[in-house]
Amino acid sequence: MRPDPRQTGEMPFLQHLEELRQVLFHSAIGCVVGAAGGWWLAPRILEHLIRRTVGQAIVLSPIEAFNERIKLSLILGFLLSAPYVLYRIWSFILPGLYRKERRWVLPLAGGSLVMFVLGLWAAYDYVVPLVVRVMGQFMTPSMKAEIQVGPLLGMTYGMALACGIVFQLPLVTMGLTAIGLVTPGALLRQWRYALVAVFFVTAVITPGDVVTAQLVMGVPMTALYFLSVGLSWLVWKRKVARAAREETEDA
Repeated sequence: MRPDPRQTGEMPFLQHLEELRQVLFHSAIGCVVGAAGGWWLAPRILEHLIRRTVGQAIVLSPIEAFNERIKLSLILGFLLSAPYVLYRIWSFILPGLYRKERRWVLPLAGGSLVMFVLGLWAAYDYVVPLVVRVMGQFMTPSMKAEIQVGPLLGMTYGMALACGIVFQLPLVTMGLTAIGLVTPGALLRQWRYALVAVFFVTAVITPGDVVTAQLVMGVPMTALYFLSVGLSWLVWKRKVARAAREETEDA
């Protein structure tokens, strides 16, 4: 069998571009198909979100509901097609990677996607409804809540993105520990600075300047930090054991 020209470096540059064009085209098709599924899911998710948060939402223009459904459909389409898009990207870059790189790039990318989706789910199922309930407790009897669909979804998107990024923390700490940039002891000693950073981030991503909303986000993020320290310790312990075993074999 002839070796893969992408691995030997014999593939012409224009052929690389043609293969990249196919990857982008197939990814775009996947996103369109995902958006079609997102269009079907959007009203069900939107109805569920409204019922679990504000009970009833208003629209201020005839096309607002349509525009918000389009936005939600595109976001859901991207999420639904993400596994296929990542597969196509992986198949494009795989031949250019060394065997050792292949062993950690795919698990890292897959783990990152899983943690991001878990962050989205946590925001949708826990954070957003809880923040809305906490904020509602500051209303007085003379206040009447009329929540607009657009701002509600905008807050949900922002908090979901923030949670998805924050949920990458365990993978980041494990990766940094694996390459020797951090140690679990150093992470544990810096817990005070970590708490300050956590509540600074929650002050940015939570609506308003209410301390209660920051606590709602800050407590789970603090727990996630200490979970990251524990995972870092597992990676460090395995790394030390591997180094000791290699020294024994060399001796």
